[in-house]
Amino acid sequence: MKRFSLKYTLLTYRLDQLWFPLAFLAFFIILTLLLRNEVQNYDIARAYVGFAVPLVGGFMAAYAILDDPALELRFATPIRAAQILLERTTLIFLIQAVCANAFLLFCLIIGVDFSPLGNWVNLQLCWLLPTITLIALGTFGALIGAQTMVGSFLVGLVWFVELIVRDGMAVNNWKYAYIFMSILSPEHPDLVLNQIALFALTIAFLFVAWALLRKQERYI
Repeated sequence: MKRFSLKYTLLTYRLDQLWFPLAFLAFFIILTLLLRNEVQNYDIARAYVGFAVPLVGGFMAAYAILDDPALELRFATPIRAAQILLERTTLIFLIQAVCANAFLLFCLIIGVDFSPLGNWVNLQLCWLLPTITLIALGTFGALIGAQTMVGSFLVGLVWFVELIVRDGMAVNNWKYAYIFMSILSPEHPDLVLNQIALFALTIAFLFVAWALLRKQERYI
């Protein structure tokens, strides 16, 4: 059953969920090559890995499960909700991980200095934690609202609001849900607690999504 499920996932994977993140990657690479400015290239790199990658991942996750044209047949097979959730979200995460690291490698080749963000582990966390949080939020939103648009709306809303009020979120109790702290405030004293909180939030969203997905009659 696992082999069939993996084969099904690959065969039914929508191509727009592949070219969409690749188009973003190509755009930022071209933009970086056109500017060729050390300061601007650093800002572009932060914008891509810290903002674009999580946003694209969240949008893709919102459509990953319920937008399956054979969803009813999928539910008719003896496959667990956890497996469906894992297959869809893991594939999205892997695509975003490849895009993020490909761009980081490109930036290092052309000489972009990422030292203000810390070591390589911290640099990875700058895109990883926001991405998994928005992937989980997109999945959770789509399933709790039983519509893909609900998930994408929640992802866009959180992304936009936190970006607009970023200065305020870094100094009050909302700092633990501040998904951009790693990329915008790498020296914040509560950065580690923020990262732990985001990881816990991701687990919570995925747990609720799993519980909702077990009630398959809501989505048929």
